[in-house]
Amino acid sequence: MAESTGMKNLKSRRLYLQVYDEIKSYIEKNHLLPGDKLPSEMKMCEMLGVSRNVLREAIKSLEITGAVHSTPGVGIVIQEFNTDFFLSNLIYSISDEDQLHKEIEELRRVLELGFAKDAFDRMTEKGIALLSEKVVTMEELFNQIKRSHSSIYGVKFAETDAAFHKILFQDVDNRLLKSIIEFFWACDRYYKVKTTHSNMELTVEKHQRICNALKAGSYSDFYDAMQFHFNVGYFKR
Repeated sequence: MAESTGMKNLKSRRLYLQVYDEIKSYIEKNHLLPGDKLPSEMKMCEMLGVSRNVLREAIKSLEITGAVHSTPGVGIVIQEFNTDFFLSNLIYSISDEDQLHKEIEELRRVLELGFAKDAFDRMTEKGIALLSEKVVTMEELFNQIKRSHSSIYGVKFAETDAAFHKILFQDVDNRLLKSIIEFFWACDRYYKVKTTHSNMELTVEKHQRICNALKAGSYSDFYDAMQFHFNVGYFKR
């Protein structure tokens, strides 16, 4: 491989996004291919002039988008091109986090409502049972959060929310849809949007409405529940 070009020294606000962009640029400028490795964390920290924590935030973003895979003892390896990496070029170009969440939520609304009929038609009794389990888990986590105020339960709540939506569309015959939904949730978990107890309680109610409509076998109720899910509250599930 030809001698690699360097990386810019970065010192400003929101460094992890700049580091993310700089590493992507480094991959492109040095024509790195799947299987090639990035420099070590220590070396990249020196090249970029950032702390290891900032670098790891950027690496985590790259892993989420499928650009690289980090393995202890192996290093940070370039991955094959995939849909998530393509989407990341659009999503991570939005520097305003509030705007990012607004646009992600708008896209999720269009996609999930657009595929609502397919999801409803392909839903099985097993799928409904799994969705119901997720709602019960969300309610239990919400009660734990109220008692303990622990951020750990908040993360688990968000993960359960994400799992609910993956189950909802798991049987829809559209891999791109599922890839996009997965990526949106990965971004959401990474940014860790803060929410209130009242909003979390509303989130549980929204998902319970969806489950109730599926159990009743009513598509009109299901679609209304999906509309309620996206239209009531701001950036809430």
